[in-house]
Order: sequence, then structure tokens, then C-alpha cells
Amino acid sequence: MRKILMMIALLTLLAGCSQEISNELEQRVLTLTGYNNTTRTTFGEPSASQIPFLWSAGDYIWAGTYRSAALDAECKYASFTFSPAPSVVGHYHIFYNITGESNLALIPAEQSQAGEHINLGANGDFGYAETDEFGTFCLAHKCAYVWFAPTTTLSGLRISSITLSTTSTAIAGKATYDYLNDSWSAVSEGTQSITLTFDEPRTISATSEGIFAAMVLYPANLSGEQVTILYTFADGSTYTELRNGRTIAAGETLRIVSDITAVESTTPEIDYTLRTLTFEDEDTKFEAYECEFYFPFNFMDPYVYQTVEKWSDYIPRDNQYGNGHGTYEWYDQGNTELAFIKPEIESWWGISGHAGISDYVGSDYVNEGNYMYDLQAYNVTGGANGSKNFCTQYGYLDPDEYATQYSPQGVLPGLQFYDGVARVIESMYVTNTTYAYKVLISGECDFGGSYEYTDDSTFKIVAYGYDSMEDTEPTIAELYLLNTGKRMVTEWTKWDLSALGEVVKVRFNFEYSEDMGGSYGFTIPGYFAYDDVAVRFEK
Repeated sequence: MRKILMMIALLTLLAGCSQEISNELEQRVLTLTGYNNTTRTTFGEPSASQIPFLWSAGDYIWAGTYRSAALDAECKYASFTFSPAPSVVGHYHIFYNITGESNLALIPAEQSQAGEHINLGANGDFGYAETDEFGTFCLAHKCAYVWFAPTTTLSGLRISSITLSTTSTAIAGKATYDYLNDSWSAVSEGTQSITLTFDEPRTISATSEGIFAAMVLYPANLSGEQVTILYTFADGSTYTELRNGRTIAAGETLRIVSDITAVESTTPEIDYTLRTLTFEDEDTKFEAYECEFYFPFNFMDPYVYQTVEKWSDYIPRDNQYGNGHGTYEWYDQGNTELAFIKPEIESWWGISGHAGISDYVGSDYVNEGNYMYDLQAYNVTGGANGSKNFCTQYGYLDPDEYATQYSPQGVLPGLQFYDGVARVIESMYVTNTTYAYKVLISGECDFGGSYEYTDDSTFKIVAYGYDSMEDTEPTIAELYLLNTGKRMVTEWTKWDLSALGEVVKVRFNFEYSEDMGGSYGFTIPGYFAYDDVAVRFEK
């Protein structure tokens, strides 16, 4: 429930009811119809201590230990339905309680606000009333509220969150409302701090107009305590304000106006530098060497040796298929120290995993979305961030029983630090290949099998990070190339890999929705393109 102090409701009782409720009556429906006595939908004037509300979607109330069905939509009046009806007719104790249960309230330490939409019910608001003999009641709020109205003349300040903290008094947690004595029990599982987070950072202006943000807390005597208000901004900077505490009673709103004149940087000193694997010729640092190219489809003469002096020397110019994804190795020596090492091959045709350097791009997925164009990145003009070259990787382990039995594929392909030193891979840029995109969007695979492309289809890369070569319990990061609602990656997308921590190797696999599993296992080509792999090096 949002924006309310006084709420009138009519309790409609069924005729012929008594204290002894028959089985027949217990099957009936009891409806509480509430309506707002004001049309205001925002906070009152700055001097006011009351909050007008509207009922919000998802709201419900309790009649004793019975909870009503939730409302479907926001409204100025509401019908709350109980089925079966409460078993006692007469006086009802009415509780408005979204986060707790009956008269046990729960005010969360982490509260949220979507833009200007202030849904205090979801943040722990609590109301109470007792019906009279006619079933009429006035709902009074038993929580307290803080209304924030920050201003600034600084340009571009956008608030991500606001934290209010006390010295020692709990203002959030669980508490029971004693409706007979109009008092709260001691707060259990309590915290002295509440953080209100915005779904999107909000810009502060030079003037305060209306309500900027509001949080719910328990009524408390904060006199003698110091209250801290911490504003955190989208760029990581902060503004801290200290105030003397005061008593804030049930149903009362404390209005805090903050004039933000300066901010403090909370960005920690970076103790590392970034090196990036770009696959660009001008960034080549490895020494020229004779590279052994093994092309599994050229069975008569599978081994080819070629001098490689720069990254583009790996790119085939006669055709992409076969020549593109031969299982050669490469090493970004003297830069990121990342290397692609041929995975252990268990299948005789050697499709355990490939990492082919490429500059092939295209958008004609109808004609080029097939295995003959397996080096091609879809719908981009080149590599990430305006570069030319990138890498396309193939390989996965299919959990399908048939695929495992008849098409063993060794270990997962990926990257590793050739020098064996564990480092943080901060990020890489990823996108779909034309081949994978064609099959994802059409549901038709070149080598048999199909699936129905629906809003529920998903296809994601899973990265496994290992802190040693013997590690068997990796950390994990994921990126969806196709998410629910047919949201497809069709441009270079930054993938944060820092959560993997310090690793010596990273392996990549695919996970997919059930509809992509065909008669022979995974129906989607196991390809993705990546570029600009950023690695942290300690200073």
C-alpha cells in the first residue's frame, strides 16, 4: 500500500451470522471493501506528518489470522476477499502487513524503490484497525517513515542508494505489534541500518519537488543518538551527513532535506594494470615461429606448417570451413600470457575444441549461417571496440547420453595462463557467430535435429575458473547468448569475468533449454566469438 494514513473500509457481513459458524457459512466468501478518503497520491506538504496512500497491486490485509487474497492492480479503493471467511463474526482486528504475517511485522534492512513509485507496503509498512459493531474501521499506520528530499547544484549527480544508520537502536527487523496495548515488542534479528536502493540511479536537481525517496522503519526514540545518512552515487562517490537523533513516533514522517555541495570519492586505489588480448597485428608481442596446423577434414595431408609472425597469419584465406577451425595453438606471449592449448582429443576426428582467429563478419544468416562460414561473427563490422580481428571458439561437452556415448569430446576448450601464474581475467567481449545465430533463430540444424524457437528458449555460455591446474571445484560465470523473450545477442557484449577470481585456466561450455536437445544431443552449433580479453597484472 502506497501513499495513505486514513483508510475507511466497510465490512460486509453475511445475514444470519452468529458466533457459532456453520460448515456451510465457512465455505462462503467474506469481502472487506476499502476506499480512500482522499484523492492525493503523493506525500503531503513538507510540514505534514501524514502520508496519503493508494492501495497497490499485491497488497493484502489480515483479519486476525486470516489473510486476504492480494490485489491485482493499483487502485483508490479495494475489495479484499477472504475464503473461507474468518470463523468469528463481530469485532475484527485488521492488520495491513505485506512482508510479515498477521501482527508479526518484518521491516527489511534492504528496501527498494522503482523510480518515483514508492511502494512502502513492500518495504515493511504496517497498519492496524479494529472494526466497530457495524464493521467500519479506520486503518492507522504503526510504522514510522523517513522522507528524503536531497538537492544539489552539482551537475550529473545520480543517486543509486540511500542508507540511514543509528548509533545503537534497531530500526529494522522483526517485531510483534501488541494491539491491545498499542505497542511494539523488542525488535529481533534487528539492524541499526536501512539501505534504500533504486532500480535505476535517480538524478538530483537544484530544487526539491515532491517526494524523492522514502523508507519505512520502526517507531523509535533516537534522541541522544547520532543518525548517519549516506548517499551513494552511480559513479561510486558518496556524500555523508550526520544529524542529531530525535523521537519518531508511529505514523509520523521525518523529512530530511540535504543540500549536497560536494562528494567524496570511494573508488579504491587500483593496485593493478590491465593488459588486453586484442588479436590485432599491431599488438603482436610473440616471436615468429613455425606453427603446426592440424585440419581434421584434410585427411590425406592433415599437417601443415606455416610461419606465424602476427595474429592475422592464423586466418585462412582460401575457405573458413576446416581450415578455419583446425586445432592449432596460440600464445599471447609477452602480453596477457593467455594461451589456447589444444584440449585432449578423445574422438578420432579431433573435434574436442578449436579457437580460430578471424576477421570474417556478415549478416546474411540465411545463406551464410552454416558450417562453411564457421569463422564468421554475426551482425558486426569487425572485432570489439572498433578493431578488426577476434577469435571464434568451438567446443563443448554434451550431457546427452547418445552424444556422450558416440561422440566423446575430451575436455572443455578454453584459455589458460601459459606461465602458470594465477591472475584475474576481468572481462571479455562476446557475440554470436552467424552459424549459431541462424540455427538459434530458425531452429533448424545442418546435421539433423530441430527445436521450436519460443520465448522460453535459452542458450548460454558458462565459464569455469580454476585456481590451479588440479582444481576440481571451479568458480562459475554465465552469459546468455539467447535469453527468454527471444532476447538474442547480436553485438559485442562485455562479459564480466572478475567473479571467477584469480585463475590459471578458464574452460567454456554451453547450457541450453530442453527444447534444444535433439535425437543426437545438442542441436545448436557450439560456437561463440570473443575479443578484447582484459587481464589484471599487479603493479
